[in-house]
Amino acid sequence: MTALARLAGVSYRYPGAEALALDGVSLEVATGSYTLLAGPSAGGKSTLLRVFNGLVPQFHGGRLAGHAVVAGLDPARTPSRRMASVAGMVFQEPESQAVTETVEEEIAFGMEQQGIAAGEMRRRIEALLPALGIDHLRYRRLLTLSGGERQRVAIASVLALEPRLLLLDEPTSQLDPAGTEAVLGALDALRSGGDLAILLAEHRLERLLGRVDRVVGVDGGVARAMSPREAAATLAAVPPVCELGRRLGLDPLPLTVDEARSALAGRRLTVRATEPRAPGDELIRVDGLTVAYGEHVALRDVSLSLREGEVIALAGPNGSGKTTLFRALTGLTRPASGEVRFAGTPAPGAVRERTAFAGLVPQDPALALYQESVRDELRDTLRHRGTPRAGVEPALARWGIDHLAGRNPRDVSVGQQQRVALAAMLAHDPRVWLLDEPTRGADGAAKVWLAGRLREHAANGGAAIVATHDMESAARYATRVVVLDRGAVRFDLPARAALGHDGPFPAQAAQLAPDAITVDEVVE
Repeated sequence: MTALARLAGVSYRYPGAEALALDGVSLEVATGSYTLLAGPSAGGKSTLLRVFNGLVPQFHGGRLAGHAVVAGLDPARTPSRRMASVAGMVFQEPESQAVTETVEEEIAFGMEQQGIAAGEMRRRIEALLPALGIDHLRYRRLLTLSGGERQRVAIASVLALEPRLLLLDEPTSQLDPAGTEAVLGALDALRSGGDLAILLAEHRLERLLGRVDRVVGVDGGVARAMSPREAAATLAAVPPVCELGRRLGLDPLPLTVDEARSALAGRRLTVRATEPRAPGDELIRVDGLTVAYGEHVALRDVSLSLREGEVIALAGPNGSGKTTLFRALTGLTRPASGEVRFAGTPAPGAVRERTAFAGLVPQDPALALYQESVRDELRDTLRHRGTPRAGVEPALARWGIDHLAGRNPRDVSVGQQQRVALAAMLAHDPRVWLLDEPTRGADGAAKVWLAGRLREHAANGGAAIVATHDMESAARYATRVVVLDRGAVRFDLPARAALGHDGPFPAQAAQLAPDAITVDEVVE
């Protein structure tokens, strides 16, 4: 394959930063290749992607050294409008690149700016809508879409320009399993044409290691190219199937469940599982909750309870009502009917009183962050709750963000923003945590850390509801799984039943050792 893009000795420092974000990166991207960027949060993956389309340094400023070329163009000096048709970028936060009101208008906007003929625009739109599973959203307003639906629209709007290099920053971080497969399947189909090169940064590797040609590990601004199997052996955070292969000494390491099954044929695995403790008193009860936005019914007669010691993984397709349930619990949305009770009594009417008991961390961490420093975010929460300010420093340490205390929360990575939002919105220690997609943009270490915090909170008499599509992470902390579908509770199961071999969301470990849901439970 011929080289489409090449970086040689590229280093970059953001304005005002002391450390290099990229340090001597040399990398070649071939025409038709499929490359995964993997590594910890704030390691340099997003920055590296932005070098290829010129946002670094044209938009971000700073100092760029070395040489970069994409399809014969220098991205640092080529106008961004020209680069967009060569190296298209889908950002980690899809809401940041939306410019129009409806889905169809959003997909058409970039083509209009490029002067593409109306007939050709219609042809591309007609092809992209079903390919990404969003044909039913064609005339919807962007403001009415879920985060995952917006993400697929953002991908379609970039693909509409038919770039030669497609850059994707965490494209599946907000997608449900069906949406993830729709996006990755569309990328597979686009790549089969032979010309499009794909460079994709992701933390959720379960569906990708078996698909890509190559992996580039990015950590501390340093990039190292390797094969997918080498990545499975060397990366700090790998899918459960790879981790199990490491522990059992499988050679070669499996990249997929099917490969692991073949490698484990004839070997006997033992499962050591622990049952969760019996839950305590009821903290939240919802009876017959219905929420409507105009003619759209977002929640339909929802009833559920949450007790001390429980952690519910709230799953379901994008747009199924998960965020609406959180808004109804905290008083941000008024239900058409139904009742919410906190600790046996009717929930108070004021949002401030409700969130004192049930703290909500929104899906988009930027919505919760508006101070000039991380320390001020926590100080502000404690001040509004009447909690002594002396609690700020212990809270920073407890949430593992003391090293970010003086930083502007809008200048850290999305994964770090998520942790800051958790600390800020939960600094007053509410009994119940309501977390909306808390692992969005989080690396493997952050997911393990969050699972530990959730288990600790539950063990101390608290409880949590976690809206998530990341069921591999949920296997580490959930005691129950509740699934919403079209606004109604589809089922409510113990986590081991939901994530087990015969459950609706079988974890990778369960597909190899039927009685397990995590790798830690499997021994030979």
